[in-house]
Amino acid sequence: MRRIPRGTLPTGIFLLAWGSLLVQVLLHFAPGNAAVTGWNSDASITVLQSNDPVFDAFRLYYYGQDRIGAWPWLLAQGWRALTGFDWTPWRVFAWQATWACIACLALRGLQQQAGWLLAATFGALALLSPLFQVQLFALSQPFGWQLTALFLAWWALMRLLRHLGGPSSGPGAVARWAAASVLFCTLACWTSPTSGPLLLVAIVVEGVRVGLVSPGRRRWALLAALVPLAAGIGFESATRHFFHRFAKKQFGHAYATQLKVDKGFLAENARAMFGRLLEDPLGVVVLVGLGLAVVAAVFLVLQLRRRALDPRRPQEELAFLTIALAGGALGNAFIATVVLHVRINGHDIRYLVPTFVLGTLAAASGLSLVLHLVPALRTRAAGLSVLAAGGLFAASHLLVQPRIPEPTLELAQAAADAVVARAGETVLLGGYWDTYLLGALDPEHRLLSVSVDGDYQRTPFWIPKVREAQHILMAFFHGYLGSAEAPAPWLLQYGAPFQLEDPRWEVHPPFTFARYRNASSQQVPMRSEPEKTFTPCEPGATVTYRFEQPVERGLLLVSTHAPTSGAEARAADGTEARVEGVPHLWLVHLERGATPWREVTLRTGSTSRPEDCWYRSTALLRLEP
Repeated sequence: MRRIPRGTLPTGIFLLAWGSLLVQVLLHFAPGNAAVTGWNSDASITVLQSNDPVFDAFRLYYYGQDRIGAWPWLLAQGWRALTGFDWTPWRVFAWQATWACIACLALRGLQQQAGWLLAATFGALALLSPLFQVQLFALSQPFGWQLTALFLAWWALMRLLRHLGGPSSGPGAVARWAAASVLFCTLACWTSPTSGPLLLVAIVVEGVRVGLVSPGRRRWALLAALVPLAAGIGFESATRHFFHRFAKKQFGHAYATQLKVDKGFLAENARAMFGRLLEDPLGVVVLVGLGLAVVAAVFLVLQLRRRALDPRRPQEELAFLTIALAGGALGNAFIATVVLHVRINGHDIRYLVPTFVLGTLAAASGLSLVLHLVPALRTRAAGLSVLAAGGLFAASHLLVQPRIPEPTLELAQAAADAVVARAGETVLLGGYWDTYLLGALDPEHRLLSVSVDGDYQRTPFWIPKVREAQHILMAFFHGYLGSAEAPAPWLLQYGAPFQLEDPRWEVHPPFTFARYRNASSQQVPMRSEPEKTFTPCEPGATVTYRFEQPVERGLLLVSTHAPTSGAEARAADGTEARVEGVPHLWLVHLERGATPWREVTLRTGSTSRPEDCWYRSTALLRLEP
């Protein structure tokens, strides 16, 4: 009988377990599931981007921001360009879920004795933790991409360090692991800049361990492990700079995140982030992991003082790994504490996701270490770790919550299909949460989705299409700009005026679409005095608009978020014009009088303005007498 090679059976069992985990994820956490926030515009951007036929610097990051590297969706774009493959929400999710679960394979390779337990712990987090179900599998979140790239880079860097410090390692092996390290460090840092410091912790801790057993001259060679990490950090920095320059030049906005140190708020931030840590039940597990890292450090110090330290033994390996994982957890928490962007976003718990992951893995590694330190269990410690992994794997599969359908995706797909069938290619305007979740569901990009002026803009490259369109559709779902029951009679969007033509052009509950016609042909040129200093956001401000042609009857549109209370509009002879406020717009009605209108002076009220007050543009329209 042919002998089965050693290691084949455990590898086969592990791959079967991994496949079972992936199946559970695909069945339970796909889009349209309430456990992963259902379907919304944030999630839709990844689908919209995967079907994008354009490759430029703006596509290097998740549309409209510089914090999530877009390499997963660039690969999807490339695959579509080569094959014509249509990316649906489920297909993008399957790509993301498969990549996220590959983290288990990397964790299995980190350490021989604890690898099974580390992988099972990550799988249990994915299946049982509500926080992780959202952060790993919601299409809008980066952590499913970042964590796998991080652990693959960690694994490759550990192998590189061992080959650099080993006396008999050949240049071929070093080159292969160096190349793998560069690739995975680049993907991890591109996905999130926070990956760089976390990988530095891993290099330092593992470098110390390997250095303790390396021949004297080869210890200096360990510094070469910093090169792949430097390459990854440098690539991300250069890519982000290129993105900022391109976006600023093309769209007038750099889309830059405020990553500076939050001076003056560090103590407040620390209290807030610690409170966030304890909000989730896993916070206690993280604290246990940090405590076990202290135990590991004390064990290493005692072994060193006794001159009994052997970094090649399993217990020493586990001690160093526990310290590295806990150090990464603390490093991420430190970054979340000192960066201004985190406070601006309300100290959201999602910024602690790497801390939760690494801290929980530190607890698993520390548990395996404790098993190796108890004399009565030492000889069976590896088997007990595998047994614990099996129990955790089984429990997570048995306790996973049933899928809870959330109907928004299905309803949005029906609405998008109906609009495309009736209108073909058209501009779809609306609030941020009203548009993108619809536009992403047509892979051919026939729904050119653009947020209304003043809301967060993900697709600035389609703004010219708004100005050129003869008709546009306004989508109502959450109702950022008016409501489906009472849509605004006029719009002034990105300098182009639009008049309501059909308030209920298409109705697919909970979505309603109103149709507007472009009124640019009625526009009359005018100039303002003073030319650039007026803003409705300033109480008591005054401006005079002088018309290049007299107007018998007209309408002055002022795009602003300022209140109309106290605002006045008069002609030079004192004739008063009525000022009406509709969502994000002032309507100054120039009614027909004894003489045509040649100018109008607009004066704002003295009431205070909201903090989010803004002013965009004005337009004068000639109306039928």
